[in-house]
Formats: sequence, C-alpha cells, structure tokens
Amino acid sequence: MATLVLCDLPLRDHAWEDCRNGLGIARLLVHERRPEAFVETACRNAVENACRASMAQAGLSFEGDVNRVLEALGAPVDIRMPRGPLPGVTRLEAAERVVGWLATYLKGEDPGRCWGY
Repeated sequence: MATLVLCDLPLRDHAWEDCRNGLGIARLLVHERRPEAFVETACRNAVENACRASMAQAGLSFEGDVNRVLEALGAPVDIRMPRGPLPGVTRLEAAERVVGWLATYLKGEDPGRCWGY
C-alpha cells in the first residue's frame, strides 16, 4: 500500500522565497566585504529555509539540523554545511552548494515549478 505524503505548498513556496532572498543578501554582504558574522547569518537563514522548503515537500518538518536533513534526503556526503568559523566567501560557496543540491531535489519532486536561487 502506498503512503500519501501531503506537501504544504504555502510553507514550501514561502520558505523557498526566503531562501532566495537570504542568498541574495549573503552575496551582497560578501561583495561589500561586510563582517563575516553577517554573512554567516544570511547563509544560515538561506540554507535553513531551503531545508524547510524541502522538508515541506517531503511532508516532514524541519527540526533545525541542516546536515541531518541533507542526509535524510540522500545528499552526497560532500554536500554539507561546514561548522565553525570560515571566511564569508567560503561560507557563501558552501551555502550555494547546499541550496543548489536542494533545488535539484525539489525540481525532481515538482518539475513544473522554477527552483532558481
């Protein structure tokens, strides 16, 4: 018997838009050479919102651990958010890799929607 998974579309779509905005802010902060703590916050918000969107698509809730979500969704082991202090540009690159992988996951689940970031 198949299991029906209900996707919370409003949550998914709102979280994805917040993810896109967060990445845009992170890119601007890196470009303007703003403090790395600002970049870290923008990247974390972007990635967490991408996780919320992905988990909503899967009919699950996001419990706060980005790397656990990536593991649960089958992301390769090199697609993880690093922990600890990093230069802003390195953190942004990691966030873009994670969001890119989650966009690919979402595209596979809902190919009719644009998952740009």
